[in-house]
Amino acid sequence: MRSLLRPLLHNAVLAAGLLSMLAACAGGNRFVLLEDEDGGVGAIVVENRGGSRTLSELHAATEVGSAGTAPSAPQTVDSAEIQATWGDALAASPMPPRSFLFYFLFDSDKLTEQSRAQLPAILDSIRRFPAPEVGVVGHTDRVGPAAVNTRLALERAEAIHDVLIAEGIEPALLEVTSHGEANPVIPTADEVPEPRNRRVEVTMR
Repeated sequence: MRSLLRPLLHNAVLAAGLLSMLAACAGGNRFVLLEDEDGGVGAIVVENRGGSRTLSELHAATEVGSAGTAPSAPQTVDSAEIQATWGDALAASPMPPRSFLFYFLFDSDKLTEQSRAQLPAILDSIRRFPAPEVGVVGHTDRVGPAAVNTRLALERAEAIHDVLIAEGIEPALLEVTSHGEANPVIPTADEVPEPRNRRVEVTMR
């Protein structure tokens, strides 16, 4: 009987920046390297008492028969086998969280020209995400009083909240919060303007 898991860390498997797949096979475990959600391919190290094996090519696979047996030499699993063996499980797996950033004009809840231009593509991605729970978090730079920035960050988050509702996202799925100037992407001293900190982050999960 075969089953499918999606760990980034399972037993002695170390993975970074990738989507990995573990299938339990009769007598052992099989590890197959898949592309991540952006289409890139990272690497995994499969290691136990018997030795280690690095997988860094798309669809490369190794099998481990027991804790004391070294992982097998890599072999390539074709897409047809992956689909036939694990297609249903892959289709049922939840999508990984996705985040988008919207940037704002100084001391304003108005989007920058670049963010306005990107808005249709971002909204299309959000609409296609199945039944998302959406976090909308407002931020500012450190220019001005902290209390004022907390309020401004909330106004920015509420502006994006209103856009999402207008695009058909259910209000009950949205959570709006303000971090004010507390969590900058680019740390600065007080009263230093930084456009990249004037943002709203939308995260779907």
